[in-house]
Amino acid sequence: MLTEELRSLEQHTGLALSGSPTQTVSGEILEELTPVRHTRPMLSADKAKSIDDLVRFAGTRDVVLSWKLDGLTLVLRYDNGELQQAITRGREGMIGEDVTHTVRTFLNVPLTVPVREPFEVRGEGVISWANFEKINLSLEEPYSHPRNLAAGSVRKLDANESGKRFLEFFAFDLVTDLKIPTKCLQMDFMEANGFSVVPHTELSGMDADYIKATVELMDPKHYGYPVDGLIMEYDDVSYGKSLGATGHHENRLIALKWQDELSETKFLGVELATTR
Repeated sequence: MLTEELRSLEQHTGLALSGSPTQTVSGEILEELTPVRHTRPMLSADKAKSIDDLVRFAGTRDVVLSWKLDGLTLVLRYDNGELQQAITRGREGMIGEDVTHTVRTFLNVPLTVPVREPFEVRGEGVISWANFEKINLSLEEPYSHPRNLAAGSVRKLDANESGKRFLEFFAFDLVTDLKIPTKCLQMDFMEANGFSVVPHTELSGMDADYIKATVELMDPKHYGYPVDGLIMEYDDVSYGKSLGATGHHENRLIALKWQDELSETKFLGVELATTR
């Protein structure tokens, strides 16, 4: 009775939260993953080697700084207020794989949204450190990093198995041009439509000291999800687009990657196997 009352309220208001019991879906089992061409190439970000590179990138413009989540990049397509398709980045960011069946089992992906016009959202499929540790305890062969577990779980043919992995989706880019002028307003749009967005902050490029202080405060050890760096992007969407792109990355954003952790290692030996 309560479920029917909830369904009636959702139909009346046109709003349904992603965690609503009316939105839960049973697992689907596929025989294979179908290739899908992206509407826009999913390029990478140029690499920064130091905080000074970020300061130079910002110049005198307003920029948006956010975490660079370390999981599996996905594009979600919506039309007429419903999730239509979820696609992996794939090779070279041109052709991905349809993983709609598993993405529907994510903890926080909205299956319905208030906006009726078609749009695409880009984000990262991740597993929190806390859930990663819980899942590893139940596996005979534990994973070394949440990234590997997330990637393998999203690409499973059996959505029931994927649904046990506590996957989450954090949006960081509005792929479709909906004439929203700034990056921050795009983030607000996605959040208003029920998406969890990557934590971000707006900075003025004229204040180099504040940029450096903010970067130093963003310590991955105190963040609940795996990250491998930071992303800086121009807040002015039109200006960012005017900068164009290379065959590898878009010039509107730049990534500061963490330094690799190095440790002394003892070489114990090697096993060789002859193949064909």
